[in-house]
Amino acid sequence: MAYFLGSDVKIALTTESENYGINVSETTNNYSMAVTATITNGIEELSASNLATGSALLDVTGVDLGIGAMDEDIAYMGHRTPLKAEVHKETTVSLSLKKKNGVYDCIFTGDKDGNIGRWGVTGSALADGLSEPSIEYGFRLAIHIKGAKECFTVRNAVFTGHSISLNADGTQEETLEFSSQVEPVIKDGAYATATTGAQL
Repeated sequence: MAYFLGSDVKIALTTESENYGINVSETTNNYSMAVTATITNGIEELSASNLATGSALLDVTGVDLGIGAMDEDIAYMGHRTPLKAEVHKETTVSLSLKKKNGVYDCIFTGDKDGNIGRWGVTGSALADGLSEPSIEYGFRLAIHIKGAKECFTVRNAVFTGHSISLNADGTQEETLEFSSQVEPVIKDGAYATATTGAQL
């Protein structure tokens, strides 16, 4: 695991769809969510320009990045040492942000109509989390290291956790947790190429 201060990184968060994103709007203390190609608030749709550092999340205080692989032990008769076969990659990202509104509450727990957005979009609708994952499944996070060329891109990440912290002076922070089983990409810029079915 690696921990970065918010001042050390810039992070872009998008859906995996090239054409659609999630738009969260507030009306009379109720939040509603819609899939749209024109984003005014919330999460932008995926494109090379949206994954640039100019579309970075604001007020990030910390990033916890976990990189690993899920192994399976295969024992062979007559051998004391089992084979460690890699089954798939496992990447987790925890983002801590200053809480400004209920956008991420709405995406994780659902809006006033019961729409939940934690699995991203599929076509022009919210993914339901019950169907077979497509190449649009989940979210994409581009983590730019300031002062360096590297950009760590996490693909097809599912929004797995959301928590809010309070302290004595009332300042709130929220933590967003994402998990992906698709191999991340590290290169000198955001990786905007769509995932293939074989990589899911």
